[in-house]
Amino acid sequence: MVAQLKYLSDKALAQLKSGLTSNVARYRTDGFQEFADDPGWNIGLGVEYDEVLLGTLDRSTPRTIAAIDLANSRIVGKALANLSPTLANEERIWVRLSHIEAFAYARERWIGQAEDGAVPKLVEDHFFASGQTKIRDDHALSRLWWNYQVARTCNPDNPDEALSLILKTADIRSNFVERIWMTSRRNIASAVLGLMKSEPWVTDAEKNFRMFMRSLNRLGGGIVFEVLDTDEINLFLKDCLSHARTLA
Repeated sequence: MVAQLKYLSDKALAQLKSGLTSNVARYRTDGFQEFADDPGWNIGLGVEYDEVLLGTLDRSTPRTIAAIDLANSRIVGKALANLSPTLANEERIWVRLSHIEAFAYARERWIGQAEDGAVPKLVEDHFFASGQTKIRDDHALSRLWWNYQVARTCNPDNPDEALSLILKTADIRSNFVERIWMTSRRNIASAVLGLMKSEPWVTDAEKNFRMFMRSLNRLGGGIVFEVLDTDEINLFLKDCLSHARTLA
């Protein structure tokens, strides 16, 4: 079912942030649904999303967190496909989602059985998103959207395949997604994904990928990738791979 994305007012956001300790019981139980229709919580954004799909987020805790993040990144990315990167930097959208529409998922994934004393910090880290780094890496929902957005940008023809490569392990995700200089340069980012697919060694072990990225940083300094064609970039990455193997 299609629904309209909502966001909070600045006042509602400030009140939530100031109530981290006093609202511990809410975060542990039924949340904030009673405020969903309050004027400060219910500001229309004019962007549609798939409410039913978002409601299918997997709240289980598997042995491999990367596996659950993979499935949930697909869900969030596709459910919120109409959200632009510019709007995705608005904290108040993500705070509304983590406190209302996806509250149960955020609670189970990031609070779980934590002691009451630990809850305020967990909420601050994963229910709020003050700044691009927190939006990209920490917020319960926005980090999943960012995963899919990077995959879709790097491989628009098959974002699911790109996502599987990026999220093979948490370490690969951090080394790939958090390097804004690379993921904002589609030609080199896409070529790296292609190498990850064609050369199993790169992702067979986390240390291998770290060595490869270290080589890419060292050998790529000063290179203007935008002026290189596909063959030139692929040749450069082969050199990086050879260099990484000597370090591993």
